Amino acid sequence: MSYLSSRFFRVRCNNTFSSSCTSSCGVPQCSVLGPLLFIMHTTPLSTIISSLSLNHHLYADDTQLFFSFYPSNFDSCITHLQNTLQQISSWMTANLLTLNSSKTEFLFIGLRKQFDKIHNSSLNTTHSARNLGFIFDEHLTFSEQISAISERCVRKI
Repeated sequence: MSYLSSRFFRVRCNNTFSSSCTSSCGVPQCSVLGPLLFIMHTTPLSTIISSLSLNHHLYADDTQLFFSFYPSNFDSCITHLQNTLQQISSWMTANLLTLNSSKTEFLFIGLRKQFDKIHNSSLNTTHSARNLGFIFDEHLTFSEQISAISERCVRKI
């Protein structure tokens, strides 16, 4: 009998449970083999990203792509990034995963002088992004991070 066969799941909302359903794919949560199976399942994603000459971090179910470029190369770099995202999305679809576009963020970090050289931004970018609980802003001033910590401290008083 396979470890992954004959698995069931159900959903709990408040104190009410749904009826049990057969799980045909996925990694069982809270299992000893879960982390290893997840890594085995996502390793090809890392290989794809590396083959496209992008740096990346995989942390649990979070994937971060990062690279640097000169403002004069902006258009070609954005095209490369969009092609990479398309390949990632295709891989995810083929592996019964979904790229959550509502959680996909683009954060450009740089000096104001460099940002002024970039024209025709076709991406919907954010001015800050959270990374493992830390807030990074586009100019690395850390002002949002400091404000968030200050606010938490004031609430504790």
